[in-house]
Amino acid sequence: MLQFIRRLIQIFVIALLIIIPILSLYEILIENFRLPMVQGRGWQQIFDFVDSAMRHFTEDPVKIVKNIKGNIFWTITIYDFTLSDPLILVGHIFGSRAFYISLLVSALPFIIITILFGRVFCGWICPMDLLLELNNKIRRLLYKIGLRPYNIIFSRSHKYALLFVGSILTFLLGVQLFAFIYPPAIINREAVHYIYYGSVGMGVVAIAAIMLIEVSLSERLWCRYFCPGGGLYSVLGTGRLVTIVRDKNLCDDCADCNKACEFAFNPMRDKFGMECNNCGKCISVCEKKGLSFKFSLPWRRTKT
Repeated sequence: MLQFIRRLIQIFVIALLIIIPILSLYEILIENFRLPMVQGRGWQQIFDFVDSAMRHFTEDPVKIVKNIKGNIFWTITIYDFTLSDPLILVGHIFGSRAFYISLLVSALPFIIITILFGRVFCGWICPMDLLLELNNKIRRLLYKIGLRPYNIIFSRSHKYALLFVGSILTFLLGVQLFAFIYPPAIINREAVHYIYYGSVGMGVVAIAAIMLIEVSLSERLWCRYFCPGGGLYSVLGTGRLVTIVRDKNLCDDCADCNKACEFAFNPMRDKFGMECNNCGKCISVCEKKGLSFKFSLPWRRTKT
């Protein structure tokens, strides 16, 4: 059930990636009286459906759509509520060399969630994680049929180095560099570009390259070793309040949890670390129910 809920959230987020730019384009078409003149029969049917669905709820759909602005990954405003990725906060501080309380406030929901649950953005919300999890199934299938992809190990500190170097370069150049290398932002941007212009850019090539490298050369390479957003969430979630704990009395040392962990942690020996994204896969595969989520204060935890 836990993994079913996680998948539903991931699919819902990906649906929003598509729905939000479609609604924005729908607004443009309505205001310019071009809704009946959309090029392509398929797109015409989509926008006719959107129009019909919107008018079931309101006589003025444009009024609603106008209050949804931005990208779901990076920053988005729904009515008066703005939500931003903490990575944009870091990039903005260094890029503009200024600090705005409003931007901090917009990033606070994700910051608070991360302080409570750790790197859950990566395991429960990020669309790249879903793609790479599915991609990893291909890798594991290759093992089952007798092929042996490489698994090159890198230092996990690379992601923190990339976060640091990216911040410094953003400061020196005055350009929000993270937008060009952060997969959620790339996927969002490519989705918008395809819906608006019917084409995609180099971002798709970059995402495909990461997936190919992970299948053939290094398991879960990007999230483990190089994602600056993952590095930031790991730092913010260092003292997370909700962690996965093991009941030693129930654990039979079967190691199924270790096999399920795509981040190469060792749940069987309580080795999670601040980079655990609380995806709960180890909990789901434990037949003895020896693993569970638990709320605890960091300074009251016993070290094993």
